[in-house]
Amino acid sequence: MIEEGLTFFIRGRTLANGKSFLVDFCLDNATKDIALRVSTSLTHNYIGRNTRIKCYWGTEETTAAIPIALEPNTRFLLQILFTLDEILIALDGFHVAKYQHRLPYSSIRAIEIRGDVQDLHVDRRIVTDYPRRTARSKHFVQISNRHAETGIYDPADYDYLSDEQLQDEEDELGNERFLPLPYYASFPQGFFALGYRMGILGSVSPKAQSFKLSLQLGQQIWPQPTVALLLEFHFYTRPDGEPAEPIVARNSFVNDRWSGENKSEMSTGLRPGAEFHLVIVRGKLSFEIYLNNKPLTSYPYKVNPKYIDTLFVGGDMKLFNVEIEEGD
Repeated sequence: MIEEGLTFFIRGRTLANGKSFLVDFCLDNATKDIALRVSTSLTHNYIGRNTRIKCYWGTEETTAAIPIALEPNTRFLLQILFTLDEILIALDGFHVAKYQHRLPYSSIRAIEIRGDVQDLHVDRRIVTDYPRRTARSKHFVQISNRHAETGIYDPADYDYLSDEQLQDEEDELGNERFLPLPYYASFPQGFFALGYRMGILGSVSPKAQSFKLSLQLGQQIWPQPTVALLLEFHFYTRPDGEPAEPIVARNSFVNDRWSGENKSEMSTGLRPGAEFHLVIVRGKLSFEIYLNNKPLTSYPYKVNPKYIDTLFVGGDMKLFNVEIEEGD
């Protein structure tokens, strides 16, 4: 019986000439319905989701929260979590997609895996948070006394990234001058003290739609962590084809609900392709936000900032550096 919090961890290796594989969560009924099909494409790098009811397939969903990287002859970890509201899917420790239930997940009776994979191992367990992070990755840093250390997760449970994959990641970072996204920096509670400044240096992607950063408690996607500040930049094009000023949105997630989004078009000069220096200062009553050495906006505290222990950065941008400095 599938219940909320049940997660399937599917580990394996794609074949050297592999093109795709499928994971089906099946019902035991006359029409052999499939509550969830996860279809992966190594040639097109996507993870599709769909449901079959009474022999008819619905509309496949292929959007992803981050770019998908599936290659032949590569080890992988696919994590599929069932919650009351939706199904969450992660690849190699990163959330990639969510899927609304089209059939009751309590009716699922079997899982079938087919396609260009080998060395398969399937583990199922109840989890309290999602996704399961990799033990070694440049996407995660631990900040202590303003020094960053990568690989903050305990590898005792399992570490599925090969030395070759880690070397590829290091080579990629060595050849570029930006940090990998999504990017998580964790630090002890109370570290981001009154007057401290958190600086984010980066550039907006040429075809950017949005990017965001979050100051929050915890690194999980589920359950939704407490968020002291969610800061998002949304980019649009004017009717004449020229880029408009971005819409800047601010929000918090407190006591299991969003406090209400504040958004406005601001004169920032920020455009796709532009470099920027974004600074967040912990003030007495609010976060004070600066862009390129000019005041941008402020956001009153909805959460005591002493509880913040994580910075998340993601979206359509390149991240050059993250700096945390004491105030004057």
